[in-house]
Amino acid sequence: MKDDHIDWDKLLAQLNAKEHQNMDELSKEEVDMLLFSEEVRFKLRKKQANEQFPVHEGKLEFSRRKKRHRLLQFLPYAAALLICLGAGIWMLNRNMAPVDNAKESVWAGNPSKKITLQRADGEKIAIDTQHQQLDENGNTVLINNGEISYLGQKSDQRSTTTLALNRLDVPYGLQTKVELADGTKVWVNSGTSFSYPIAFSADKREVYVQGEAYFDVAHDPNKPFVVHCGKVGVKVLGTAFGVNTFGNTVVTALVRGKVELQVNGQSQQLIPGNVGKYNNDSNKLYLSDDPVRDWVAWKDHVLYFDDMTLGEIAERLTRLYDYRFVFDDPALKELRFTIDIEQTTAIQTVLKYLQASVQNVDFKVVGREVHVMEVK
Repeated sequence: MKDDHIDWDKLLAQLNAKEHQNMDELSKEEVDMLLFSEEVRFKLRKKQANEQFPVHEGKLEFSRRKKRHRLLQFLPYAAALLICLGAGIWMLNRNMAPVDNAKESVWAGNPSKKITLQRADGEKIAIDTQHQQLDENGNTVLINNGEISYLGQKSDQRSTTTLALNRLDVPYGLQTKVELADGTKVWVNSGTSFSYPIAFSADKREVYVQGEAYFDVAHDPNKPFVVHCGKVGVKVLGTAFGVNTFGNTVVTALVRGKVELQVNGQSQQLIPGNVGKYNNDSNKLYLSDDPVRDWVAWKDHVLYFDDMTLGEIAERLTRLYDYRFVFDDPALKELRFTIDIEQTTAIQTVLKYLQASVQNVDFKVVGREVHVMEVK
């Protein structure tokens, strides 16, 4: 059964699919309801109570959309949609392993590209999903499903020796994860170069980031861990945090533990929930009121944009999906959006979310370009 705007059979089929296909065949009302349903389902899965979907507000929102799309005469289909959101979650947990985004660290938004590991001797290795086992100076390197792990490391006890560094280059459209010699885990985001030694020296652990990464540092009070982000050094013992060097500002967002930022004689300690920033132009180090989640949600394959301009969102999506955004009117960059959704393999799905949020913007994908147009 269908009315002028919503084909419920088609909508429910889309909702039950693993990945939404042919969304262009849906009406605006169908897309609106589909995306709202996915948002509810995504938030119902979240472990943090403060990030879950507010039930009361959700009922009000569904009622509002019900009136807008004249659903009162189609209550059986509306009920079926709610069943997919409610009982469907129970069936998902009953029949499938629960989704744990933190464990799925390899993201392939553009599988045509390859992550490259440049070893200290200059050899370059393409990192893909195939299983590989390498030897580096007696140390075992395991590459499995695009992740890199350093096993059975032999520490270099010469504290004065300059250690040779490997460099991991992650192109636009890809993400990966590295487990370092000391057990520290590093999630490396799109468009990032990450340099590190095969094994750390006796008295310190130092790595280098140009781009964006998330660290879960193995605790070792005898070996401070320092992340060099351009001019900024982030000094820790054992903690979890994100760093971002894109643009003129270096950002450090602390999730757990304590870190100290050091740059040009300035220092700033962070406690959990703090976001520290250093502006390269003004040489100013300061605490920001940004939520930590703004800067670390990507690690769990979540697209979280809190009152962010379309221009800023386009920059992030360019890196994550390897698409170039072209704005017909630069003023469209100033439109603001708030989005909290699961990262999908298709950028078209994300664009549908953005389009459903406002009435005067449209997107057209041509090759690997996204044209942003005003709807008049």
